[in-house]
Amino acid sequence: MTREEVRNAIVNPEPSEKRLRLPAWFDEVRWDRIDYLGWRDLRTPKRAYLVTEADGQALGMLLRQAPNEAALASRAVMCDLCRSSRRFNEVSLFTARRPSRDKRERLNAAGLLLCTDLDCAVKVNAKPIRQGFGLPVGESIEARREGLRSRTIAFIRSVSDTARTTPRRGEGAAGR
Repeated sequence: MTREEVRNAIVNPEPSEKRLRLPAWFDEVRWDRIDYLGWRDLRTPKRAYLVTEADGQALGMLLRQAPNEAALASRAVMCDLCRSSRRFNEVSLFTARRPSRDKRERLNAAGLLLCTDLDCAVKVNAKPIRQGFGLPVGESIEARREGLRSRTIAFIRSVSDTARTTPRRGEGAAGR
């Protein structure tokens, strides 16, 4: 993917953001070896981006990281994309604002628990600690990669789906 394709792939850009800041190492990315590209905006640390490819087209979104709660310090949390359990401060809630031209809908957002370092691919490609009776290691890793990829695409599409219908105030099932 080119820089322009990635910039145009973001479905929910900030209205005030003129240009998307790509990571310095963008030109070194080997797209055939990754399931998605995730990076943080160095000028705004709580802002992150997630971009993947589906059906020959780039899909991406802007994410905002919510603060972690210290009350969860002794708990493990599971990432929604790679499905690995990690310490509470290694997984964060990220939200993505759904795009809308209607100002009343701008508070509409979707969220997911995601590895704070945005490096789910490393965990998915790692050799399993315990070998079960199921698939061989290579097939197990490939199945985990496919799951990561499909969950990433499904979440980005759920954020970018502008055709969904939400009932307005005063509308019920009979008002449709």
